[in-house]
Amino acid sequence: MPMRSIARETRREFRWIVSSRLLLALIGSAVVMAAWGALAGASSAIALVAQFEATLRLYNENGEDISAALAAPAGVSGDASQQNIRNPLRYDLDQAVQALTQTHGTGAVASTLSLSAFILLPVVGFVVAVYLATHDTASGSIAWRRPESGAGRLAVSKSLALAFTMVALTTATALASVVGSWITGPIVAARAEELSSFAVPGPDIGRTVLIGVLAASAGTTAALLGLLVATITRDRTFTVAVFVLAYFLAPMLGAADPRNMIPLTGEGVFYFVGQFRPEAVGDLQPVVGAAAQGVAALIAIIGVAVTWRVRSRLPSER
Repeated sequence: MPMRSIARETRREFRWIVSSRLLLALIGSAVVMAAWGALAGASSAIALVAQFEATLRLYNENGEDISAALAAPAGVSGDASQQNIRNPLRYDLDQAVQALTQTHGTGAVASTLSLSAFILLPVVGFVVAVYLATHDTASGSIAWRRPESGAGRLAVSKSLALAFTMVALTTATALASVVGSWITGPIVAARAEELSSFAVPGPDIGRTVLIGVLAASAGTTAALLGLLVATITRDRTFTVAVFVLAYFLAPMLGAADPRNMIPLTGEGVFYFVGQFRPEAVGDLQPVVGAAAQGVAALIAIIGVAVTWRVRSRLPSER
């Protein structure tokens, strides 16, 4: 019976999402993320191809042995903050051909989802959760849903609905990014025909799927935190405004900053090409980031259940 109740309540949440304006917002979010990823990938590829062509012209003007330079390794040393490159021509070539992978196949999906995991999925997840947390109180249905299903099952069902929604959103974004690559891919390929013989494969299927899992996890964790915050505040506009401003404008507060868990968990997995390569703060291991997201999700679910249970005992909430 408890599992049936959770399944029933989860379906009820989904029906509300599908019948509300949130569905249009989610579809729009997938399109925006895919379009942004396609444009960012194409712009990055064109810029890096242009950089290679500029370096190639410079080598020609200086009478350098082009064939020898292209056959030799780039010779990169140092860390991300300060790199020493002994062979700039080969380095620029490697950067250009890698950037081209963003415009087709798994590279387009991987780069779009990696970008979305940092920029948009957490924000979309939080906003959706705020509306999911408050629609019962706004409509008055909480008065009969809470006694009928119980605070714990309501918290779990809303959490499951949010998790499935973020998986669906991530999948839709991935599919839309493939469509986007059909448009940008040929345009960029025509701009870099001379590099076709140097083409390299993008990330494999396994890595791309893992990036999708990490992106959906980042969105789900933010959504569950939004569920908890909105359950406590019972406010939409102010809660969303504060979160968005804090997420994008507040400085990173060190290794323990919740935002740092995203690059930490995806270290060595997310697919970025060019100058934008977010790195985690501190020397923590990726497993710490994954564990932190899991703990945050569990605390959020328990916190929602406790909040509703306490309110159900208040005279003003009956």
